[in-house]
Order: sequence, then C-alpha cells, then structure tokens
Amino acid sequence: MKKFKYILSDHYFIIIPLCMISVLFIFGAFTGIWPLSSNAFNSYALQADAWLNGNLALDRNYEHLELAIYNGQYYVSFPPFPSYVLLPFVYFFGVNTPDNLISDIATVIGALYAYKLALKLLGNDRKNTAFLLTMLIYIGSNTLFFINNGWVWFIAQNFSFTLTILALYYAACAKPGLSLFFWACAVGCRPFQILYLPVLIILMLNVWRKQDSKFTITGIIKKQWYKGIPCFIVALSYFILNYARFGSIFEFGHNYLPEFTRTETGQFNIAYLAQNLKQMFRLPVFNETNRLNFYNCDGIAFWLVNPVFILFLIILVYKTYTVIRKKADKHIYDNTGLSTPFLILSLALAHIIILCMHRTLGGWHFGNRYTCDIIPAIFTGTMLCMPNNDKFKPVTQFILIFGFALNLVGTIAAYNYWI
Repeated sequence: MKKFKYILSDHYFIIIPLCMISVLFIFGAFTGIWPLSSNAFNSYALQADAWLNGNLALDRNYEHLELAIYNGQYYVSFPPFPSYVLLPFVYFFGVNTPDNLISDIATVIGALYAYKLALKLLGNDRKNTAFLLTMLIYIGSNTLFFINNGWVWFIAQNFSFTLTILALYYAACAKPGLSLFFWACAVGCRPFQILYLPVLIILMLNVWRKQDSKFTITGIIKKQWYKGIPCFIVALSYFILNYARFGSIFEFGHNYLPEFTRTETGQFNIAYLAQNLKQMFRLPVFNETNRLNFYNCDGIAFWLVNPVFILFLIILVYKTYTVIRKKADKHIYDNTGLSTPFLILSLALAHIIILCMHRTLGGWHFGNRYTCDIIPAIFTGTMLCMPNNDKFKPVTQFILIFGFALNLVGTIAAYNYWI
C-alpha cells in the first residue's frame, strides 16, 4: 500500500508509460509493426516449442533465420533466456506468440526502473533530471530502433537492456539476490553483459559501507551467500543446455552459423579490429543522389546515434576537472567519487574493443545497435557524476531532442527502406 501511494504521488510513473506507448504507436503507424502483429523471425518461440516437445534441435531448417548447424541438426544460435520467457506463451499460443507485445511490456518496465534507478542515485528531489535521463536512453538513443520489435535479434537486446537496468537498480538498493539474478538473465540475452558485474558489486559495496563502516566482504558473503543461488541456477541452466547441444558449456551456438564456419577467421578475430574501429566512428556521407547515406549495415558513429555517451563524457570531464582543481563542494557532489565512473568508462571501452573484434557490427539496422548494450552502465555513470544542480539541464535537453529526432527519422526510414 505504501509503495502504491508513493507511485501515485509521483506523476512521472504515469507520464513515462504514456510517453513510451505514444512513441511505440508512432513507430507502429510508420512501420506496420504493432503489438499483435505476426512475427516471422520467431526463433525463440520455435526453440521453446521444440523444448516443450522434448527436443533440443528445431524440426527443420528455417532459411530466413540464423540457425546454427551442428551434427546435421539445426539449433537457435543465440543465448537462450528469451525462450525461457516465451515458454508459457508457447504452451498456450503455440509458436504464434505475441512477441511484439511482450517486447513492448519489457520496454515499459525497463523505462520505469530506469527512472527508479535515476531517483536512487540522484535523490528523490531530482525527478525532472531523472525523467530527462530516462527519456534520453530510451527514445533519445538508438534503442528506439528495437524496443517494440519482437524479431529474434531485437527482443533479446530489449530484454537484456531491461534486465541490466533491473540488475543495476537492485545493486543500488544493495539487494544482491535480485541484482545478480537479473544480471544472469541479461547475460543469457547478450553475453557481454557479463562485463558489468564489477559495477554491480561496487554499487552494493558503496551502500553497505554507508550502512556500516565496519562491514567486511567476507561477513556479507557469510550472511547472504544463499542469495546467490538464483543466479547460480540460471547460469547452470545455460551450461547444461550449451553442453547438451554443442558439447561445451560456453558455446551458445553462434560459432556454428554458416557465415562463421565458412571463413578462416571465424566469429571473433583481431583481424577485424582495425576496420570495425573505423566503422565505429564513421559519419554519414552523401551518396550519388546527394542524399545522406547512414549505412544500414555495420553501423555508423556510435556517439551520434547514442548521444548519452557524449553527455557522460562531458559530465565526467567536468567533475574530474573540478575534483583535480579542488573546487568540489561537498554540497554539490555526492561521495561516490570518480572511481566508479572511470571503471564504467574502462568497461565501456573494453566492450567496444571486443565488439570490434566481431566479424560484423550488425546486419540490417539503423545506427549502431550493438553499442546500445553499453548504455545502462553509461546511464549509471552519468548519474554518479551529475552535480546536484541544474548546470547540465540545458545540455541534457538539447541532446535528448537531437537524439530523438535523429533516431526517430532514421528508424522510420530504415523500416520503410528509405536508406
């Protein structure tokens, strides 16, 4: 009852879902992808259906899907967690599951928890800033391209985005059981989310230190070790499933896609690094018809379509300068310091390097979709650096408007094949 009254007292808990639903309606109006539209790229539903029928492999090859071929059988080549979610839906609806609607629901949940995370880190008196930052990472970033689409590639990334936000929120609440559970679920959608475990641990350590200056990590583990069991069970399920299908606990199946088995350099190779780094920063160019070519494969400048990265760097540089010059006012900044934001920056750079060692930076899409996986951590780092005044409010508003305009037009153009 108390939580319900708290939600009613904050109008943003109503505004945020309305904003997301409005944007998703605009998306559907221009693309034809509505919550109950059919989904031909339903790999996860097909996989869940196979499981319910006692099989690990699919019944046949679906040529329009990215399937791993191993020992003459066809398997879904992506991490399996979205199929866990779809199991009850497949049981009742068959393989015609409402994937777009499920993705929409995940989007609204993620946006609400992003706002809650922002309030947790900024303080309950910073509701306007928390709202702006929430909108920035959802409709002012390249996430706009996939947040209402249930296609196999996009529903997994949307689930991962929401689950990572949940993991970060519960870490900031010092609830290790929930935080680690949602983190394990996110890894089962996008494996490189494993990189952000240190951020979760540090967020929890910061809270525990504030609660008890004499606490020890060993003491916490002794008292709360059992809270790691759900995370362990989820991870164990991945290991068992991977071993049963591909003979390795770490193999989700992507290495057995024909596009990787047909090349000597495979899925990941340092040989891809230089070219992909260039594409990470390439800008749109004019084509022969004097139209801007935003590229629909292998991405464009990640910071252009995800301007939250720019905001994070601006605020981090400002805070670092202020601290170095010893002008930091304890009434302006919280006591989290610079260590966590710089850890997040380091992990983000490591993530980008790893992505650039992948054979591609994504097939058909608008923007630079892979780098959206980094945004939840960047979102957290931005709030840890944000001063307790409105110095950066105009900058945030401008970046939000720019990001929303670019990604909305680019997304609509991509789905309507204008580029």
